[in-house]
Amino acid sequence: MSASDSDDDCDKRKQPELIDDNKGLHPLFWDAVPEDAESDPAYAALQALDQELTPGERAESYKTQGNNKLRLALSDKADTAARRTLLREVVECYSKGLGVQAPDTQLTAVLHANRAQAHLLLGNWRRALDDAMAAKRLDPGNIKAVFRGARAASKLGLWEQCAALCEEGRAADPASKDFDALAKEASNTLAAKRQAEERMAAAAEAEAAPARALVDVMLSRGYKLTRPQVSLGSRTKPSLLPDGSLSWPVLLMYPESGQQDVVEAFGEEDTFAEHLDMMFGPDAPPLEWDAAGAYGRDRIELYYLAHAGRPLSREQLVDAVQGRWPAGMEDAGGPERYGSRAARMRRVNPRHTLRQVLCAEDHVVPGLPLFWVVARGTPYRELFLESGR
Repeated sequence: MSASDSDDDCDKRKQPELIDDNKGLHPLFWDAVPEDAESDPAYAALQALDQELTPGERAESYKTQGNNKLRLALSDKADTAARRTLLREVVECYSKGLGVQAPDTQLTAVLHANRAQAHLLLGNWRRALDDAMAAKRLDPGNIKAVFRGARAASKLGLWEQCAALCEEGRAADPASKDFDALAKEASNTLAAKRQAEERMAAAAEAEAAPARALVDVMLSRGYKLTRPQVSLGSRTKPSLLPDGSLSWPVLLMYPESGQQDVVEAFGEEDTFAEHLDMMFGPDAPPLEWDAAGAYGRDRIELYYLAHAGRPLSREQLVDAVQGRWPAGMEDAGGPERYGSRAARMRRVNPRHTLRQVLCAEDHVVPGLPLFWVVARGTPYRELFLESGR
């Protein structure tokens, strides 16, 4: 049977086959209402009488009709197709009983509990659970409602709720064995679920362990990183060397030309002067786009953007080091434009090490170290500094 929560699908199967036991019986005892029921005087009298009943009496009548149809549906008098049709009629009877809004809360609880049983037989697990819970709220002592709620919860995979309902049912009726099988299934399923979650957590922790070790070293240095804004392909983090030092991939941007250079392994104890001497010294090839030769070693200046963003927490930094977007950074925004922590360009002292520069109070690394390279004495340098103030 399908676990669908709908029972109004078009049934194109053969017509239900019922054993007609209505002949000679009073309408009160009919198994099913025939098409010519209105022509029966006794049936017409019952219909008229129904209009004179109190809400409680009408609800009780609908309950009786539903119960009779349910017994027929569960008997050998109906084939599979007829059984499903009858169960739909059962649901309709109990729904009509609930619709009259009888003042008797216990009767209302029974109607909900009985409709829950019909929904269970139809495979309408969610509706069955809703009815069972409604019955339990009205009549906490209704053990049938508790059991049917536990069954529906198990079908929906709501094992915590199933286990809680089984525990409640056992406490209310310690002698009952009805809950034993469901309680065992819920317990076993929840235990397997916890074990799977523990294995996943252990695997995730093992995977994160190298990242946590790297982050602890970075934080012990006093480095501050914000959300990743710079990517160098697969290079997204520094490397921890055997001697305990860090080696960073560093991006150098030439804003005047839109070009860039990458220093693949910039040791944190290396000075900027060491790298600039190799890149712009007399033996280094000239920059292809620098036709004027302005970017000579004696004219090179490096800058970083101070207060580039909000520093990441330890856990956020672990996420970033693993290549994930840090949790909780959705509304972090970018660098501030005004105030004491407004983003500003800061010049790098080439005699300082990378570690000294990255540890500056206002230096927040945008994922990887990023520096802008300009040439002193050029018109562009003044425009660049003016825009970065």
